[in-house]
Amino acid sequence: MKIRFRHWFMGAGCALVLAALFATDPDRGIATGSLLLALVTPLLAVAFAHLARKGLFDYRQADMQDLFGKAGEHPIGAGLALVALAIVISALLALFGRGAHAAVPPQALQYLPALQAEIDAHWPAVPLREYMPGLIEHESCISLTHSRCWSPTSRLKTSREEGAGLGQLTRAWAADGSLRFDALDELRSMHPELRALSWANIYTRPDLQMRALVLKVRGDFQALRAVADPLQRLAMADAAYNGGISGLQRERRACQMAAGCDPGRWWGHVERHCLKSRAALYGGRSPCDINRHHVADVINSRAPKYRDAMRRAGLG
Repeated sequence: MKIRFRHWFMGAGCALVLAALFATDPDRGIATGSLLLALVTPLLAVAFAHLARKGLFDYRQADMQDLFGKAGEHPIGAGLALVALAIVISALLALFGRGAHAAVPPQALQYLPALQAEIDAHWPAVPLREYMPGLIEHESCISLTHSRCWSPTSRLKTSREEGAGLGQLTRAWAADGSLRFDALDELRSMHPELRALSWANIYTRPDLQMRALVLKVRGDFQALRAVADPLQRLAMADAAYNGGISGLQRERRACQMAAGCDPGRWWGHVERHCLKSRAALYGGRSPCDINRHHVADVINSRAPKYRDAMRRAGLG
């Protein structure tokens, strides 16, 4: 097959984009890795549409160079042929684009209207509504096709820790069996709206799981009221959701003491002053790596694809 200019252009362009992403990745490649699927899947849609078009039409007759060549002889006919070809390619891209991208897991759609209702009731001023479903996807989905993705029965259970449901509310025990912390109990003590939620029924109450998620992030967001920019503040609230508000505040203090660091900004400032352990924990990643990746993954990678879905859920 003849290598055409568009092949060189697309290949070199993709290589440059990936190089730039890796060079500017604050997580040393982790955040970029999570973006690769989003970059590749549209190309897959284009590739499948191109192959399907070749299968549906004779390549030489449908080749754009032939059509443009014939335009001088029969401009109306060639123009109509180009329009027909564009319609076919658009239809194929729509077909393959939906299947290849699969941006929003199908199982999420049943919960988005209820999530919208919880946001409306408990935090209508949230800076990014799509943040909440992005957080649920990060917490519950090992992969977008996993049976526990967006499932209220999603569970992480070890001898020392249990994470439950859509938001992975967690309780943990010390080596001697004593309870170290219980996020669900803490939330219940602060919010009367969660009194009906307990460890006995948490896996059967997705509505209360989502309410707990909204109230937890809202509480951390409000605790950071001194941060003026709502998006920077939301990023810090996400770091607190994963690693605790007290740890986040210590990192802001460390940022304040560092030259050129603004404790009111997460990206490029507080995020660079991680005080969590850097010892490998899960999959070779440290608690510091996990926390910083959490913010980038939820806000930059997962949340944006829910923007339209949340808008549609709100209209329903």
